[in-house]
Amino acid sequence: MVRWGILGTGDNALKFGKDLLIDPTTRDVHDVTHDLLAVASSTSLDKAQSFLSAVRAPSTARAYGSYEALLADPEVEIVYIASPHSHHFPHARQALSANKHVLLEKAFTVNGAQAQILVDLAKERGLFLMEALWTRFFPLTRHVQQLVRDGKIGTVQRVVAERNLGRNVERLYGTSHRLVNPDLAGGALLDLAVYPLTWVRLFLPSEGDSRVTSAVIPYEATGVDETVTVVITSPATKTQGIATASLRLTADPSEPGVRILGTQGQIQVFGPAARPDWIRVVTYGSAKAPETINFPIPVGHGLFWEADEGAKCIRAGRLESATMPLGDTTWMMNVLDQVRQQHGLRYPEELESTGV
Repeated sequence: MVRWGILGTGDNALKFGKDLLIDPTTRDVHDVTHDLLAVASSTSLDKAQSFLSAVRAPSTARAYGSYEALLADPEVEIVYIASPHSHHFPHARQALSANKHVLLEKAFTVNGAQAQILVDLAKERGLFLMEALWTRFFPLTRHVQQLVRDGKIGTVQRVVAERNLGRNVERLYGTSHRLVNPDLAGGALLDLAVYPLTWVRLFLPSEGDSRVTSAVIPYEATGVDETVTVVITSPATKTQGIATASLRLTADPSEPGVRILGTQGQIQVFGPAARPDWIRVVTYGSAKAPETINFPIPVGHGLFWEADEGAKCIRAGRLESATMPLGDTTWMMNVLDQVRQQHGLRYPEELESTGV
């Protein structure tokens, strides 16, 4: 059993807390269990207590009115950090400095330098650290990886992936909402583009002379990126990844959100790139109809698989997940840095800072 603390009481934290309390045997997991030991709000004890009621936490769970109080609890082993991503860096550094293992929501940090500091600090202290990028842990994703390893579609040549919210930005958000507020590192890049870029990272060669190019449409009211396209090209391997994300554009549900194109076929992934539902496998030149496979989430939201991974790593004494390696996290942050540099996108200095 792994004893969890949850830092933050927002929507992601609520979903994670509910999933943490689901019996692992319902998803055929029999080697780890989870104890929701404590939750902390940064503003009030009442919020933390309301959170515990909302997730139907056991009566033994503790509510804290500050993050510092949770991190001082000696029984908390690992902290799930679900504060706004603009503040992930200081909160994760606080947790690691308090000798807690950390599961950190995406986007991991605001920039690559911050990500590297956290990675180095975790290694220095002998602590487990992982990005909570839930898509990596879905059975669907693992199955697609196995199909590619088995050569089902030949050699992968291109990955095309998108994540679009389809929101009326002006009507829904104005200028203060976290999605469009530069003071909270708003924009499509950090909030949405990490998902299509994850698919690019999973299925294209990561070594060599890959170069990053991009295009951005800004949200004029605040200057953050409203729509972004990132192209990662490797001339050496003749491969290319195209990742797009938008707050405004709408995805067509009848079209795949991800396509992995190989020399002998393609895998089409349907549903949002963050949480896909089913796949279709097309083999070129085959008389057989495309193979379709559904991957329903058995119960809950699907966040429990990343919790299981964290628990298994801690049990085995591993400081890093093979499914979500820290090298992939720092790669992601460095790609996002390059896109922002190409378009002069910079957040307030206090968010970009690597200082205390």
